[in-house]
Amino acid sequence: MSTTETASPTDSSAPRVGRKKRATRARIVECAIPLFSEYGYDKITMESIAKAAGISRANLYLHFKAKAELVDAMLEQLSPEVIDSYRTLDSLDPADTDGLRRWVEDSSQLWVDRRRQLETLEHALSVEPVVSQRWYQTLSEAADAMTTFLGRYPDGPERQRARLTLVTTMLGFERTLYFVLVRSAPADHSDVIDVLTAQWHAALAGATTPAATHPAATHPG
Repeated sequence: MSTTETASPTDSSAPRVGRKKRATRARIVECAIPLFSEYGYDKITMESIAKAAGISRANLYLHFKAKAELVDAMLEQLSPEVIDSYRTLDSLDPADTDGLRRWVEDSSQLWVDRRRQLETLEHALSVEPVVSQRWYQTLSEAADAMTTFLGRYPDGPERQRARLTLVTTMLGFERTLYFVLVRSAPADHSDVIDVLTAQWHAALAGATTPAATHPAATHPG
């Protein structure tokens, strides 16, 4: 008599169902991003996304309840690439301005390669609090990944200020790349790269991290 257990049809079909669901979600996101980029985030409806993906609106709502969830799913795919990029920056010598410049150039290429996704992100940031929170979380995680830089500061307020220096520099960096590379701001590309390189050099060298300040002690008269 055999003691081998036979998997039920439900058990064997579960992985296939999971793969199909992930594939459908990925296709929806892939179809939605060009629409957001071309026509604007506010003008695209869930119905138009369903039509572009070739599914019913009811099926779309099984995967995403709102446009913000679509962008959040896009960020879930994009965030590891962003975090890895800043981890690479952390591995560079702050005094190596040539290396820093190459990193800035590589990061700017990300905005060229992911133009539609990042343009969609910028559109959604102004109207979707959940997207703003997710993007800030991504940059915060990127700052936490820069352990070499943060390790130069003692744990506590000094390290928190150093971390905040990274996050605020990232925010300005990403915003500048958006205006220059996506919105075609009238600025010389090479000059922009030089300025961004100088900003990161200053940040990583500790020149822009504020020292601790304490209120003056008061003494009873």
